Amino acid sequence: MTTSSIDKFTVHGSVGLLAVALALSACIGNLGSEDGSPPADGTSGSSSSSGSSGSGSMGPVETLRCDADDIDPGPSPMRLLSREQYLNTVRDLVGDVPGLDAALGPASEASAFGLLQPDVTQVELEHFQTAADVIAAAIVGNPTALEEIAPCEAGAEARECARQLVVRFGARAYRAPITDAADIERHLQLFSVGAETSYEHGVELLLRGMLQSPRFLYRVEIGTSEKVSGRAVKLSPYEVAARLSYMLWGTLPDARLNEAIEDGSLTTKEGVAEQLEWMLEDERGKELVNRFLGSWMHLNGLNSAVKDADAFPEWQSRSFRESLRGQADAFFDHVLNSEGGTLSALLTSTTVFYDKELGGYYGVTGDDAFQALTRTDGTASGILTLPALLAIQAKPAESSPIYRGKFVREALLCQQLPAPPANIPKPPEVDQSSSTRERLRQHEVDPGCVGCHQLLDPIGFGFEHYDALGRYRELDGGEPVDASGKVIATRDIDGDFDGVTELGERLAGSAEVEECVARQWFRFAIARFEQDMDGCSMKRLLETFKAAGQDLNALPRAVVETDAFLYRRAIDTKETP
Repeated sequence: MTTSSIDKFTVHGSVGLLAVALALSACIGNLGSEDGSPPADGTSGSSSSSGSSGSGSMGPVETLRCDADDIDPGPSPMRLLSREQYLNTVRDLVGDVPGLDAALGPASEASAFGLLQPDVTQVELEHFQTAADVIAAAIVGNPTALEEIAPCEAGAEARECARQLVVRFGARAYRAPITDAADIERHLQLFSVGAETSYEHGVELLLRGMLQSPRFLYRVEIGTSEKVSGRAVKLSPYEVAARLSYMLWGTLPDARLNEAIEDGSLTTKEGVAEQLEWMLEDERGKELVNRFLGSWMHLNGLNSAVKDADAFPEWQSRSFRESLRGQADAFFDHVLNSEGGTLSALLTSTTVFYDKELGGYYGVTGDDAFQALTRTDGTASGILTLPALLAIQAKPAESSPIYRGKFVREALLCQQLPAPPANIPKPPEVDQSSSTRERLRQHEVDPGCVGCHQLLDPIGFGFEHYDALGRYRELDGGEPVDASGKVIATRDIDGDFDGVTELGERLAGSAEVEECVARQWFRFAIARFEQDMDGCSMKRLLETFKAAGQDLNALPRAVVETDAFLYRRAIDTKETP
């Protein structure tokens, strides 16, 4: 599909804007098996945040094989801008727009991993249209903004001014220059309809159309004609720049990155790596790995998690949930900047953070700022005892060994579990006189349950010292907590353990977990699942991570050296009717 074919629209007053929406719908309705989604046989692993629908592998994921003689970057699906990316892009294009967040509709809690993009719904299309209307109206209603974006001196030909708008604004909005005369003319048809009323209205219609274009809403990549193998071509410098800026900053390329486009710095692997270095030093780049960790830990689910109001009244306070997220971010910053960024620190660190909302977790009094505290009593083990994570991986009124065991399997071991059967019996009611472990004993004897739950429950039982809010406890159901657990069906950590601390140490020394980190980073940065052809990209990523002493800060540099990042598969650029 070419950029010209995906942006064709007919202009008949308001019908033209509807046609833009229809063009958008037509371009995202067939993402198919080449979109980077998980294979149906479940062989590539998954995390629950990915939207996987595979059948499950029930054990360790196979290491992908690398054929260095065959460069294949894998599929490069069109990637819809996330809500955060959309807002950032608009801000950097036109400045702050009042009411834009509300115009986009309710925020989705989807993970930033974005591994399987569903079709855009009619409601979402309407939100994009409303957002475009709000942005365009804000610009033409502000003389200063209008003069900056669509200047037109007295006596100048209005259509020529609009042409310059299409070329200048379009190059930034679409992240690539508009050079085709017919393409420019199609844009100007929108302007001409509105200009029958006034120049301002013509600009407004034109902007509304451009901001609903697939080239704005999606990151469209065509590649170049320069082949690097039978299946791979180089990306254009504009496409490389967009990959860099959206991965690192979540927004469009800035002036300095555009200079790198013009001077040819993005045409070589070394040049791309050089640009990455200064981009990581930018304030936006410094948050990249922190953002990855938050997505990997599913922390977007904090706002949608439900807790029993009687059992956990503090959960109903927005400030409490914000403190849980702030605590997680403070911990991530500490690991990345003060503990060498190591995987071991992420899983076993004894440092926790607290403020006035969370001091009670640790028997101390906090204030507005987060403070560090070292726990020497065996109750802290990195992310495994992070209250935000534990609260998400719990039920409204009780802990959940199932959820927590599933998190370890899918997020830390990259094992893809099968979907649960349709006839799951109703779970037992919460009974304060019995422990969670006792209520789940049925899973050990029911033949319909034991197959899957032997993979989940014994791992999750290791977390039983932590309640539904992630608070440490000694008793459950009036009895001392039994946090003994067992791991099976892994490459290198099978066996019994007692408590999260022992589990964390075992996970930290696992080659399977180490490989899973590389897989999760690939999914986050490339925005699709790893597949068979990604063996060499995964090999390079993992080797770089190992060589850096499992430093999570090395992951961005590792991924930009991979075939999956630098190239794309050649596509048929012939325009389709």
